[in-house]
Amino acid sequence: MTMKFTQLTTHWNAEEAHSVIEFLDRLRDLLWATYGDEITAMLKAESVNHPHKSEWGDSEFDDDIDF
Repeated sequence: MTMKFTQLTTHWNAEEAHSVIEFLDRLRDLLWATYGDEITAMLKAESVNHPHKSEWGDSEFDDDIDF
């Protein structure tokens, strides 16, 4: 698998950055309202099929850490 990079211009002023955050909040809310039940079912199914896999993937390091 090849890693791909996408550039995002972030030279925004505070008002522009706030507008983007508001847009993303609205988009998330709309997607959750539309697909929330399906997303929840998918995540439950994935956790049943892969009970030890975290959302961050399997770690190469599984040593116990002594504190």
